[in-house]
Amino acid sequence: MSNEDRAWLDTCESIKKVLESRRLAWNDSDSERYARLLTEDCDIVSATGRASHGRQAVIDLYIQQRRLPVYSEAIVTATQIKAIRLLTADVALVDAGYRMTRVHWDNQSAPVDLEGDILFVMQRDTTWKIASIRAQSPKIIPMVNEPQVD
Repeated sequence: MSNEDRAWLDTCESIKKVLESRRLAWNDSDSERYARLLTEDCDIVSATGRASHGRQAVIDLYIQQRRLPVYSEAIVTATQIKAIRLLTADVALVDAGYRMTRVHWDNQSAPVDLEGDILFVMQRDTTWKIASIRAQSPKIIPMVNEPQVD
């Protein structure tokens, strides 16, 4: 394996670890751990269409949204990386999908599962961090009915 190939694999693995750490911090409602994954000047447009700029503003929005009934029980079950494109050695676009369970979407009484697309801009200083997040509105995943046994 060439040094270039090894460097690419290391970059992909590092970015994957950051996104998995974000998923776990989100699920644990750990805003301090989440904040450590963000650049100081990061920004977000959430799946609900709300925008924030700057690490603390992004964390404040996360805390507000996590406390809403729609997300109070929600769990991000997966962040699936679809593609990583390096723009420079220290900036990458990451096209991903996400899945959530136990979301009370559109004031539905029963929780539903959701999935959607999300774009991350990653930036490396000494380590990779999230510089920007753009989440598309999710769609409800249809529940598969179990076959009835007579």
